[in-house]
Amino acid sequence: MQDLMIWSALSDIPAPQRQPYIQAFSDINSAWIKRYFVLEEKDKKTLGDPETYVLNTGGDVLFGCIHNTVAVTCSLLKINDDLYELSKMGVAEAYKGQGLASLLVPQAIATATRMGAKTLFLESNRRLTNALAIYERHGFKEVPMQDTPYARADIRMEITL
Repeated sequence: MQDLMIWSALSDIPAPQRQPYIQAFSDINSAWIKRYFVLEEKDKKTLGDPETYVLNTGGDVLFGCIHNTVAVTCSLLKINDDLYELSKMGVAEAYKGQGLASLLVPQAIATATRMGAKTLFLESNRRLTNALAIYERHGFKEVPMQDTPYARADIRMEITL
């Protein structure tokens, strides 16, 4: 599967060709959020307009594609010059169970590092045990919760880059 994966970033895709990627980012993430929780205001903004709420604030959206189909995606949100958030990581239903999230996390870490991040954090929910295990395998450690816009978030994890 790895050899079929093509990685791309929304910022590298010409603006007129971005819409299918933006739609996939929204569809993949809306599906898992609705399955376990409810879409919150920040979800709606980020998923509805990642160019404004991610790219224009210094972040990016990453995609792993198989045969020209987005299979896995996440966003990197710039909080400040040193701090980025790994957010909205999801796998398309047709590709679940194939280890794609485990392939995406190192891509996200490498991209955040290239963007200048010193620390990468994420907020999640303890119900998402598979996701938490993936983050731990890639070096994320639980840290105390901070103020968050997400009602569902009950765990914060960080990695120093």
